Amino acid sequence: MEVSNLTIYPTLWGQIAVAPIPDGELLERGATQEELQSVEGISSQSRRAERLAWRLLLRSVLPTAQIEYLSSGKPEIKNSQYHHISVSHCRDFVAVAIATKPCGIDVERYDRNFERVKSRYMTAEEQSLSADEHWAAVVWCAKEAMYKMAGREGVDFKRDMQIISAEQPVGFVRGRWHLVAHLFGERVELQGIPIDDDHILVFTL
Repeated sequence: MEVSNLTIYPTLWGQIAVAPIPDGELLERGATQEELQSVEGISSQSRRAERLAWRLLLRSVLPTAQIEYLSSGKPEIKNSQYHHISVSHCRDFVAVAIATKPCGIDVERYDRNFERVKSRYMTAEEQSLSADEHWAAVVWCAKEAMYKMAGREGVDFKRDMQIISAEQPVGFVRGRWHLVAHLFGERVELQGIPIDDDHILVFTL
C-alpha cells in the first residue's frame, strides 16, 4: 500500500515523513502480518488506525526497518543508522521522524482549545514571547516534542522546559517558527512548520 500525499522533510540528523491518516480498512488490508499482530490488543478503531498509519509511513521511508520496543514502550529501529524514532498523530495526520540521535516531533490541529489550558504548561514569560494567534499551540507542540526527545517520565512542562526565544524567519512561509528552549537546563532548538492552514508540525533540531 502506498501512502497518499506523503511529504518528506530532510533534517540534519535524518528525515521526517508526514501524511494524512488513511482509512482504517485500507490500512489493515495493506498492513504486514507483524503490523497486524502489533494492534491485536487494541480495540479502538482510531487507535488501531494511528498505530498502523505510522508503521506504514515508516515502511514508506525505510522499507527494511525492524522495530523493537523498550521497556518504557518507546519504539526504536534496530537495523539502521537511524536508530531513533519519534511518532506523532492527531485526528487527521500522522508524522514519523527517524534520526541518528534522540529526537522529538509533535503534530496538532490549531483548533484544539490550547488557550483554555495554556497556564498549565506556559509561564508568563513564554506567553509574552509572541502575540501570534497560534502561539499557545506552537508552544504545546514544542514541549511535546522535547518531552519525547527526553524519553523519561516525570517531566514537568513548566518546570523542566522553557521556551526562551521565538522567531518567524523573514521570507519563509507564514507560520514557520524557529524556537530556542531549555530542557533540564540544556539548550534545544526546534523548528515549526505549518502542514496546512489547520495543522502545525514542530520538531527538535
